[in-house]
Amino acid sequence: MKIALISFEFYPSIGGVSRHLTSFCKAFHGTDHQLYVFNQGYKGKNIFDILERKNYSPKDIALYFKNKHFLYFLFLSIRKIFTDKRVSLSQRLKIILYFILKPKYLVRTINNVQKVYPYFKKYDFDIIIGGSCGANVLNLIYILSRLFDKKVVAWAHGNDFLIRSYFSFKTYFLKNLDKIILSNHQIKYLIKQLHKLEDNRLELIPYGLTIKDYELDATKEKIREEFNIPQETFIILSVGRHVPRKNFDIVIQAVKEIIKVNPEFKIKYYLIGQGPETPKLKNLSKNLNIENKVIFLGAGEERTRNKFYKTSDVFIMPSVKKKESVEGFGLVFLEANLFQVPVIGTLSGGIKEAIINEKTGFLIEPEDKDSLVDKISFLYNNKEKRIEMGEYGQKRVISSFNWDEIIQLYIKLFKELKEIKINT
Repeated sequence: MKIALISFEFYPSIGGVSRHLTSFCKAFHGTDHQLYVFNQGYKGKNIFDILERKNYSPKDIALYFKNKHFLYFLFLSIRKIFTDKRVSLSQRLKIILYFILKPKYLVRTINNVQKVYPYFKKYDFDIIIGGSCGANVLNLIYILSRLFDKKVVAWAHGNDFLIRSYFSFKTYFLKNLDKIILSNHQIKYLIKQLHKLEDNRLELIPYGLTIKDYELDATKEKIREEFNIPQETFIILSVGRHVPRKNFDIVIQAVKEIIKVNPEFKIKYYLIGQGPETPKLKNLSKNLNIENKVIFLGAGEERTRNKFYKTSDVFIMPSVKKKESVEGFGLVFLEANLFQVPVIGTLSGGIKEAIINEKTGFLIEPEDKDSLVDKISFLYNNKEKRIEMGEYGQKRVISSFNWDEIIQLYIKLFKELKEIKINT
């Protein structure tokens, strides 16, 4: 099979979605099938850095409507959408109306159609995959699937399928994908309810880890020596972008409470990541007078991140659901578990399935600082339980979230889709 993957959420972006797509590509290249990646900013064999995500001014848009080459692909795309018998007439009209109401998306999408069109003609792909259900990707893969009469699939991670506008027509694009791949039941339920999707369009395939990418020879003790961390220090770790949804400020507040009640506790909180909330988090630790207990490591490269996973005692990401943002799963919980580190997360979004409560770590209610303080203190005082949870978590990741096994689920899905005839 020849698969075309289109994504803007991939390299050079950072975060769980990017790591997921990178791992998928690595695993897929180990099969007997061919993968071609269309991505903005990524280079390599069968990887085409040709997509654009430019913001157009009204003047730019007007100029494109005077360009004959652009108009050719515009009318070709509209004709294919309008004559697509697989879609009801009302849905076809709403999809076309979407582009009329969103001229910036229309110009960007048609420009990208022009860029990838020669490659699709040359390679005759069997399946088209979108790296997410974000607007840039969703519009493009939908039109390409109609232009070339190909099966089309997309990952839905969480934030990408949320509706942020009353006038959004995203539902009609989603309804006409052949499959939407979801990592867990929580996200499946959410997208199904939000967009009224048929169950047979939704496919559950878990996120995973490429186990060998996390191998480290150094022991926990040696890593602490490398970073000048006393062996007796209890290390709390968080990894993720500093955005409101991650809610890392509650961990800083919890550390303050623990030290206040138990000043003899030797605790340090390390944060790997950065973002718009970084200044706020630094000011909070300063205002609480615990600057020496909260260490900001910045984005950090992959090997450094893995070393801090291995040397930590507990991993925490206390995410909360925001109006336009939800935690789709939380690969970081699996990464921490792989290093035998127990985790603490919230009963929010897909985290409910990333953690087995009281087995691989603890699940607490969002914004419940008292419970967070209680769980951290419990793990501080119960080394045997930390070890037990860490070992259980590692076994679970290796047995259930290993890309060597997960990639076969994708191959099976793609083969099944390829065999189904398209009725145009």
